[in-house]
Amino acid sequence: MPTIRKRLRRSIQLEVFREYCANSSIHGVRYFDRDERTACESVNVLSLPFTRRFWWLVVFLCSMVGCGVMIHKTYVKWNQVPIIVTFSEKTTPVWDIHFPAITICPETKASVEKLNFTAEINFLMENYFQSNATLDSDRLNLVTTLSQICNRLFHSSFPTLVFLNGKEDDIVGTLRNLSLSRHSTLGICQYNNEYILCMDHLKETLTEEGFCYTFNLMAEDEIFRKPALHNEYQYTENWSSMTDNETAPPLRARGSGLHAGLSLFLKQMKDDVDYICTGFSQGYKLMIHDPAEYPQVSMRNMRIPLGHEISIALKPQMIVTSQSAADFSWEKRQCFFNHERYLRYFKIYNQENCELECLTNVTEALCGCVRFSMPRSNDTKICTLGEWDCMYQARWLLRPTHDHYVPPDEHITDMIQKCNCLPACSSVTYDVETTQTTLDLERYLRASHEYVVTDKFFITSLSIYFKESYFITSKRSELYGWVDFLANCGGLLGLFMGVSILSLLEICYYISIRPFSVNRKIGSVERHKANEVHNSLLAVVTKSE
Repeated sequence: MPTIRKRLRRSIQLEVFREYCANSSIHGVRYFDRDERTACESVNVLSLPFTRRFWWLVVFLCSMVGCGVMIHKTYVKWNQVPIIVTFSEKTTPVWDIHFPAITICPETKASVEKLNFTAEINFLMENYFQSNATLDSDRLNLVTTLSQICNRLFHSSFPTLVFLNGKEDDIVGTLRNLSLSRHSTLGICQYNNEYILCMDHLKETLTEEGFCYTFNLMAEDEIFRKPALHNEYQYTENWSSMTDNETAPPLRARGSGLHAGLSLFLKQMKDDVDYICTGFSQGYKLMIHDPAEYPQVSMRNMRIPLGHEISIALKPQMIVTSQSAADFSWEKRQCFFNHERYLRYFKIYNQENCELECLTNVTEALCGCVRFSMPRSNDTKICTLGEWDCMYQARWLLRPTHDHYVPPDEHITDMIQKCNCLPACSSVTYDVETTQTTLDLERYLRASHEYVVTDKFFITSLSIYFKESYFITSKRSELYGWVDFLANCGGLLGLFMGVSILSLLEICYYISIRPFSVNRKIGSVERHKANEVHNSLLAVVTKSE
């Protein structure tokens, strides 16, 4: 009985295979079983190098391998690079976006009436370090505090300043008292072809360059997580409207051209110019950034010289993310939405805020304190001038390097690796075109018969506006979705083997359903043959009788 069942099962399988080969829609399968082939084609291997059936099998397997390799490459591309950045189908008008935030930092850090920094440094070099003379503690505190916002060249020229024992109890308060008066620095301000009060629209902002003035920056409680911050001082002034018709920042652009931009007249007293702290360049540092980005002026800025008229034409570079791309993980998308990346000190995620927070954490871990301009909690210490080199070193730890320097602690290395400050999925940057010319104010006043003394200060004119009314937006979108992947796989299967969905259903049919039908057919045939044999035996027995 087992032998009969095995033979029956083999006969069913053979019958199903032959029927599939004869009726399959896959190219080449029908040649695997052809009983009508001659002996020279199907049996006599010695007469030919290879039989035709063998060649069809080789060709079929080569097609399967080629198709598999191509499908694997398509899968790798779909799995690893599913996002593409392309241009949007439509242009975007500038009035659909916010006007950028403008941060202006004077190179002159202190008024000479409050502190003659050059004279104090020369006094220290000549008396304090050489003759061990005593120095007034209040003056020493002013010098050490202001030295924190001087450039790298200053600290390289006067490295012994870090050994001064200044109090530096209230660094931010001292810098505010020493900084230039906003009223004397900001002259005339005009936005959207209307004169505005500079004091109300350019707010004091605490940066690593000291106190700067920022236009169109979002309110502090909208940028920072206030419960996580200390309560000793504010990083930026609160914006308050003088009239009910004014709108709180960020303000939207009204159009392109000078009439729809921001125009400023800046004043700088010549007696206040100090070269020892800021070095060769004098004037202002200008940073153009997103209104939700807290400015780091030392990271990227434009130099504005004194006594010049500067015109800056902006061209927005905006990138957005489509809904189809948003469904992917951030690893494949290579950007973060605001809800995907939590920042301890900032409510709004962008790459610059993330990098500032990461720098703050690394500085605290390396130095045990943070810079006065960095966000911090109540229990975090502010670094003094003695930790200036440590703060400078912490900034360079975040930069990828190929030298053999290794951070002193594995905890800091892990912290740097976990920063992961990818770009925001929706962000705006600005390409700039700058033109400038000398502003000869004195001759203008003489020609106008306005005899105003101008030899005591520099006048600088600054205009910032959008160059064009429309710009092209970039968009992250889906390069290969699952529909595209299936379409590519179907195309490759059809190209190499002629396979379609119906071909796959055929295979399923001949594997699952057809064997039962063939089994029933063979069983009925065998029963029919058994009945014929039984009837023939009865006929023979009856005839013999």
